[in-house]
Amino acid sequence: MNSTGLTKTALYLIIMSLLVAFIIVAKNILIPLVIAMYFSYLLYPVVWKVERWGVNRAISILMVLLVVIILIGGIALLFSLKASNIEIDFNDVKEQFDRKSLNVQNVLTDKLEIDVSTVEQYFDRAVENFIDTWQAGIGNLFTTTTTTIFQIGILPVFTFFLLFYRTKTAHFILRITPKNKKLVTLTILREISKVITKYLGGLFLVVAILAVLNSAGLLIIGIKHALVLGVLAALLNLIPYIGTFLGGFIPFMYVFFTVPHPLPTMLKVVVLFIIIQFIENNLLTPNIVGNSIKINPLAIIVSLLFANIIWGIAGMLVVIPVLATLKIIMRQIDSLKPYAYLISDRGTEQYRLKIFKRRNKK
Repeated sequence: MNSTGLTKTALYLIIMSLLVAFIIVAKNILIPLVIAMYFSYLLYPVVWKVERWGVNRAISILMVLLVVIILIGGIALLFSLKASNIEIDFNDVKEQFDRKSLNVQNVLTDKLEIDVSTVEQYFDRAVENFIDTWQAGIGNLFTTTTTTIFQIGILPVFTFFLLFYRTKTAHFILRITPKNKKLVTLTILREISKVITKYLGGLFLVVAILAVLNSAGLLIIGIKHALVLGVLAALLNLIPYIGTFLGGFIPFMYVFFTVPHPLPTMLKVVVLFIIIQFIENNLLTPNIVGNSIKINPLAIIVSLLFANIIWGIAGMLVVIPVLATLKIIMRQIDSLKPYAYLISDRGTEQYRLKIFKRRNKK
């Protein structure tokens, strides 16, 4: 590699490092702005229809935002009232954990002949660390909620102005675009709007259906606070791959700590979430969300890990639409097409597992 190539590579790395640093430092502003941008895509079709009725743009946006705020606020209020009825006695949790871990200790000492003092030492340390982590996690949850009031409050404001200035923003982008690239730019803007709207709309519909299925299933099993646990599991499903595991793990551990003989109920919870996950993967997501994103799982997982480092949970929630947006842009630029191909789901069709093969028509 010559000196010019090294200089360009170093310059790109410096620019990328500065960009990442800026994204981290300005996250309190960028997180609500990015979320508001995707909310704007989600609400745009409704706002556009209201405007077509002859209603002023500002009034149309305010009407739609007001309905959404009332709807989300009502659901959040109901959820918070139900969640407030859950009482957690950490001393009782510790006693339950000690009692049930004693059985495991007996197995390790009697069957595997492991030193008793060593087992007790590790179990006592594990119990203390687990309880401390749980208490600290709940405390951090309330602290985080307090510190993000500004971000939540600014979301409707950002959404309003993004919808209000959408035409002006599009004209601005087209004005700074070279004449020979205007058609490509217009294609990118339209495709982003179409893909993101379809993806987000379908995703929220899937979450709503999962909330009903989870809550009904947990209620049939006989678990207390089924509505809260079911809705929480559905919301966690917004995080690809990891969210599904967390959604099932929370009621699983709740049963472990609150039921005297938890094994049968825990098995029912596992079976329930396996069935619901099968329904979601094979029926709900393919038919409602479809394959609009078309990004391979490796790119999604790596993106989730980096997003968690940079923006935490908020980053994990928005990284998939961001990745889809980048792929649409890269696919329209010749020099970036290989990168769009790299993160797409193309190129491995012949290696995919096909359960049902199509019969050749005679």
